[in-house]
Amino acid sequence: MMQKLYYNSQKDSELTNRIFELIGNAKSYIKTGNFFFKDPKLNEALIMAAERGVAIFVISNLRGDEERGKKYMKRDMEISSETDPHIPHLHELHRKGIHVHLSNDLHAKFLIADGEEGLIMSANYTPDSLYGNPENGVDIKGEELNDLEYLFDVLFTNQDIVLSEDGNKYHYLMTSKPIDSNLFKEVGKKSKLVFTAKSSKNNLQNCSYKMIYTAIAEVINSAKEYLIMVSWSYKRINDLPLIRDAVRAAIKRGVNVTILYSDKMPEDKLTGTEIELKKMVGKDNVKSCCHKFTANHSKCVLSEKKGIMFTANIDGESGLLSGFEIGCMLSDEQREQAINRINQILKNEQ
Repeated sequence: MMQKLYYNSQKDSELTNRIFELIGNAKSYIKTGNFFFKDPKLNEALIMAAERGVAIFVISNLRGDEERGKKYMKRDMEISSETDPHIPHLHELHRKGIHVHLSNDLHAKFLIADGEEGLIMSANYTPDSLYGNPENGVDIKGEELNDLEYLFDVLFTNQDIVLSEDGNKYHYLMTSKPIDSNLFKEVGKKSKLVFTAKSSKNNLQNCSYKMIYTAIAEVINSAKEYLIMVSWSYKRINDLPLIRDAVRAAIKRGVNVTILYSDKMPEDKLTGTEIELKKMVGKDNVKSCCHKFTANHSKCVLSEKKGIMFTANIDGESGLLSGFEIGCMLSDEQREQAINRINQILKNEQ
């Protein structure tokens, strides 16, 4: 059976349906990593799975916004569900017997069911991602699934932060257990899985894996007819010279370049993204190459030859050069599915 690519839109929730299908059908265990746990329906589905005897392992990040590093976690926190449901939802899972571990560097989003099926996705576990934004994801099986589960296991057993509570406050104990970089050296050698694992501190401080970054550049360099790049935002492009120079070279050789970015972000970040796009394509090419993609949060880069889907933004600060992110090279069928769905969503916007 073909491993499918899924694409959410405001009119279609095929990715969300797949997430809940995997959770609902799990018999033995679920392993999932996600940046946010803000959706109550998702929490309820995990709790229901736990109540029917499924062992559930969760890894997440306490930093509650996309601008990682701007907010710093305090040792003891009192946060109500009205203020930010993410952290209370993690504690709810913890109280229900679900194994919740925390990693400062995690931004990846993925789901594994019974070691037989997996999903890599752009979607956070938030209402916006699950019931509105354009989001994408791909089924993961075989060697890719083996690598994905291995990455989860290493990160899960080497958490940065231990979660607990005493009824009045949430408590977090910072740990110091740097991961041996060699533990990751075989990942991707027999599969199409790619990943970022790098940090200036925390438990990835000894790692320096930037496979998503180099894989994106390879896809761009493969383009002879067209190139489609999709991201929520674009940041610090000059720190991504492999991508910046590859895009400019593609434009020079006559490739039809389309770069899509979200219109749904704070005004200063939207302005920042548009400034960064000028650095990537050149001022003269912005109008022809760069276009807003309503509320987009999906991530992929596609040419007529190759394709990749990933969990990071095109960001030279957090995602492609640092943090923990996951991606996968696409099959021809998945690549064509992505192109068709993007074109369909854009057409429906007009």
